[in-house]
Amino acid sequence: VSKRFGAVQVLTDVELEVHAGEVVALVGDNGAGKSTLVKTIAGVHPIDDGVIEWEGRAVQINKPHDSQNLGVATVYQDLALCDNIDVVGNLYLGRELRKFGILDEVEMERRSRELLSTLSIRIPSVRIPIASLSGGQR
Repeated sequence: VSKRFGAVQVLTDVELEVHAGEVVALVGDNGAGKSTLVKTIAGVHPIDDGVIEWEGRAVQINKPHDSQNLGVATVYQDLALCDNIDVVGNLYLGRELRKFGILDEVEMERRSRELLSTLSIRIPSVRIPIASLSGGQR
C-alpha cells in the first residue's frame, strides 16, 4: 500500500503479511510511517494506492467501521483511556454492542473477559475503573 499527505509520501509500496494468532511489532525511527500504516489498516486513513487483502480477497477499508467489521481492533499508542470508566466501557466506547436496541452488557463483558484472557492480561475484574489499573494492565 502507499499513502501520501499532500506532497509528502508517507508510505511507499508497503507489504505486510500477518497470520491469525500472530503478534506483530512495527519497529522504526520516528517518522518512518508505523502509525500511518496502522491507521490505514484501522481505516483512519484510506490508502492512496495498492490493495489490502483479508483472507485472500481484496477489501476496502475506508473508515474504522470497515476495519472493525473484519475483526481488526486497534489500540493507539497515546492510550486515550477514560479513567473513570471500567474496562468493558473503555473497550467498547463508541462501538457498543446492542441487542434489540438495548446495550448488551452481558455480551460486552463476556467478550472483554475473552479478549483479556487471549492476551494473557490478568486483572481483578473487567468492571473495575481504568484508574485502578497499573500502567502495564492499561
